[in-house]
Amino acid sequence: MKMEINALDTLTFGVGKPSVWGEDTFGAGMFPPFPSVIRGAARAAWLYENGSCEIADTHDDPTKNYIVNEYAVLFDGKPYFPVPADYLLGNLGDSDNSKKTLIPCKLQDNDGLSNATHCQLWADACGKVLSAEGQYIPKEELQNYLNGEKLTEFASVPLSDYITDESKIGIFKDRKSGTVKTSMLYRSPLTRLANAGKTASLAVDISGIDKTPGLVRFGGENKVADFTAYNHDISPNLPKNGAIGEDGSFKLYIATPAIFKSGWLLDLPEAELLTAAVYGYDNVGGFDMKRQRPKPMRRAVRAGSVYYYKLKDSDDCGNREKVLALHGTSISDYCREDGFGICYIGKI
Repeated sequence: MKMEINALDTLTFGVGKPSVWGEDTFGAGMFPPFPSVIRGAARAAWLYENGSCEIADTHDDPTKNYIVNEYAVLFDGKPYFPVPADYLLGNLGDSDNSKKTLIPCKLQDNDGLSNATHCQLWADACGKVLSAEGQYIPKEELQNYLNGEKLTEFASVPLSDYITDESKIGIFKDRKSGTVKTSMLYRSPLTRLANAGKTASLAVDISGIDKTPGLVRFGGENKVADFTAYNHDISPNLPKNGAIGEDGSFKLYIATPAIFKSGWLLDLPEAELLTAAVYGYDNVGGFDMKRQRPKPMRRAVRAGSVYYYKLKDSDDCGNREKVLALHGTSISDYCREDGFGICYIGKI
């Protein structure tokens, strides 16, 4: 079922970063949240209404079959995705405040700069360039990118145009005595999904749900969000003109963070890695409500990362079919049901 998630108040989502009492005063937050947060909220809503945490992950728990298949940020109701990491941001003009344009990176042979890959990505740009992390493009632009076309120069928008960062000051309180403790002031980060008349929300497709949960506690501090039906397409389609070239080359775009056994490296038996553009990693953890203990912490490649591949045997139709079947599915080695590692295949 496709759903849109609208916040009724500010939201807060923590990151996998430890804090030390009495030393750290600024909390760290993030947006958008990991897809596992949405699946967990939907599961918790059903368990609260129909059962309890005692039946979680048992044969009586239908929510364990919930699977996140699609996930995107909505800006003014339209799906947006992170700018592919093989694009950079450059200034159009001499001023640092001038409008930034998208600059594509070109695939070329490795000149000995690295022994990790056979090729490298190079951008023909004059002046200072920046990473495009934090920038988003509409679904139509991502479709063009997968079709092998260049992104429109001014297609990207920063996330900060649609959300507002706020904060709340708090202090640690002893539950037994009811008194506060010294040196325990902290700032909790909050996110308001609106900015100057522009609004942001989330879109998700979760299989196994038979009806929308409605009002759900979402994120930290028991804030509330409204889960309603979403009747539009979320994800881009497989390129009609062929995602894999005659020489067997293709690229793989990661739309949600992916957790791999080998760190940043995706193990794809049918193809050989040419090069990759990776934004970095996020720490993915969480708290197990049933077992009352933290979940194992793992590193996830950030959304928007791009991998360039070439089939080991370009004439093998079986290899081509296996690669094309990955489009719109999860390639993460962990937490696939949570929506980690949703990827799309595109043409180089």
